[in-house]
Amino acid sequence: NARTSPPLVSLVFSTMAPPGAGAMALVSIPLVQGKAEEALALFKDHALGIKYTQSQKGALSFDFGIHTAEDGSQTMHIFEYWVEVADYAAYIAKRRDADLMKDWDPVFGVCVAGAPTIQWFPLTASYVN
Repeated sequence: NARTSPPLVSLVFSTMAPPGAGAMALVSIPLVQGKAEEALALFKDHALGIKYTQSQKGALSFDFGIHTAEDGSQTMHIFEYWVEVADYAAYIAKRRDADLMKDWDPVFGVCVAGAPTIQWFPLTASYVN
């Protein structure tokens, strides 16, 4: 089940990098107020949501969190693990293909309040309690 944060609370998920992970990404998407649950449901249920992402070469693991700021604004954070940075770069290139994403962009776009930020980099270390 996808988890959402209660108002004014940040949830932190502790994960261990999956075996074979050599790259990771942090995607942060500002959300329209009141659209967090819809955004999570789209990622879970839409064919071009997480199902599509998980089908990509090198895709390993994805953790979702919603941060609610004091002003009520919400941001979806996705921690992604990939076999290598090149796999992630190839995936992002596909996500930027307007024709491929024609069924995703209009439905997910109504949940988005601003430009997402994407940081991707080699996985250096992973620690777990």
